[in-house]
Amino acid sequence: MVGHRLREIRQGARLMQKDSRQPAISVSKLSRLERGLHRVRVEDTVQLVEHYNVGKAEAEQLVQLTKLANEPGWWAPFRRIVPSWFDRFIGLQEAATWTRTYEYQLVPGLLQTEEYARAVTEVKYLLEGEVEVEARVRLRMERQELLCSPARPRLLAILHEAVLHNHFGGPEVMRRQVEHLIDMAAMPNITIRVMPFTNRCLVLGSPMTLLRFDQYQLPDLAYIERGSRSEYIGDLDETDFFSAQMAQLVVHSASVEESLAMLKSAL
Repeated sequence: MVGHRLREIRQGARLMQKDSRQPAISVSKLSRLERGLHRVRVEDTVQLVEHYNVGKAEAEQLVQLTKLANEPGWWAPFRRIVPSWFDRFIGLQEAATWTRTYEYQLVPGLLQTEEYARAVTEVKYLLEGEVEVEARVRLRMERQELLCSPARPRLLAILHEAVLHNHFGGPEVMRRQVEHLIDMAAMPNITIRVMPFTNRCLVLGSPMTLLRFDQYQLPDLAYIERGSRSEYIGDLDETDFFSAQMAQLVVHSASVEESLAMLKSAL
């Protein structure tokens, strides 16, 4: 948020990054600050807003945002088990007002029951001990509190029908998981759609999540998981491509009512 706004202000003043350099801020550091890839200090923000002649009210707001940016997230105690690429995703999802996600193998993390999450984690992190598995499950459960928070972000989850037939944890665990999906679909901020086997829709062969940040005037962001790594895509042309992919998924998925019937049938 801070970096994006600082870049807007600089560009509005028709300044190049080299024109904005301060004694303690190199061009490369400024570039990383603006892209949100470098920790921004209060001193950095103060120097830049003074250099850009930013009004007092906005300057104070940016300084406050910078202080917030340096506060550890609630997930800080889990840092030892969270890779840096996923740490960033948790923070972004916390700030998003709308999350659209597509999964073709697993129930999305925000909609998993504890039993299902444990069964999936035990498979994915086979070589880790019980303590590590339980820590990952606890992190996933705490992330889900976001959906019931006062902010109530919107969630659109598109699940391929195959998700309902991958029996992680056995029939009883899967039954409770599907029942949970039915309950969550009744929440006003959550929409669940199922992509039937019969629909031939060619889409990206990876889980995909699109984040929208209406409250903070940030550009949309695509998050793509590829095995043990991930990719963040913020370029407008590329995010438009993934938005079009998501639109195709919505078009070819069963309606909300039909999806609910498919969930009930799976029970």
